[in-house]
Amino acid sequence: MSGIVAAWRGRMMTGNDGLQSRDGGWADSSNGCDGHAGQWPVDQQPTGQQSVDQQSVNQPKAQETAGQSRMIRPIVTIGLLDNDEFSLAFLERSIGELMPEARVIWKTTSGRDAVARCLDTDQSPNVLLTDMSMDELSGLVVARTIRIQTARVAILAVTSFSLAVYAGKAAEAGAQGIVPKSVESPIIRAIRTVAAGGTWGEGFDTAAAAHARLGGRRVPRQFLLSDREAEAMNLCSRGLGTEQIAGEMQVSVSTAKTYLTRAIHKLGVTSRGQAVALWTGAAEDER
Repeated sequence: MSGIVAAWRGRMMTGNDGLQSRDGGWADSSNGCDGHAGQWPVDQQPTGQQSVDQQSVNQPKAQETAGQSRMIRPIVTIGLLDNDEFSLAFLERSIGELMPEARVIWKTTSGRDAVARCLDTDQSPNVLLTDMSMDELSGLVVARTIRIQTARVAILAVTSFSLAVYAGKAAEAGAQGIVPKSVESPIIRAIRTVAAGGTWGEGFDTAAAAHARLGGRRVPRQFLLSDREAEAMNLCSRGLGTEQIAGEMQVSVSTAKTYLTRAIHKLGVTSRGQAVALWTGAAEDER
């Protein structure tokens, strides 16, 4: 008899067709019983029949979910510059795993490309992470070039060397902090700090203060070079001779020599050695 009563109660709850409305659709009531006569699991009650107590239980959960969605919304955009592809991958992975509110919008191995992107309002990130020691343009030249022209992008220097090697020069070039490249936790904390308008480390200025100090100064000579002259200097800085540079660039030896001669002149020096030192940041452009 109890089975008949349960079936009768179930039909009274679902209607004569034995179907229950749930989540905007219909389900067979024979699969919804939780083993108690005429009772449905709380999460399977027909629409409109949830108890006030259950609604009060679900409401905080909904609010918590909405809050979590707001927390993980990307609010910090980041650009990455490093001449090492593995370092770029490491930084991107670390940021993705440890900083859910951030999004890497681009990464590049070219300092000239990074500067162009940072000065483009459609591509500029909130924070640029730049390596200090690179084959093309040094991170110091990149930072200084950006900071002379804008305060919009916060700059965080990263290095695999002792921080003392580059800290003072990075601060002078307009960066907002410096961190070791291989340690994840300080990198994330530093990104959050400079993105919020702060600085990371002793002696660093905010982006606005650094721009006020450097704004109006001449852009570093490295950016006076054409793309082909810059390419020739990149190869020269790797120790290649004129014939090897010509082969890499697929031009004649005389054309390669012309690119190098023009580059040396534009850099304001008199020898290849001086040009390479200035190009890589080993020497500073004091003019």
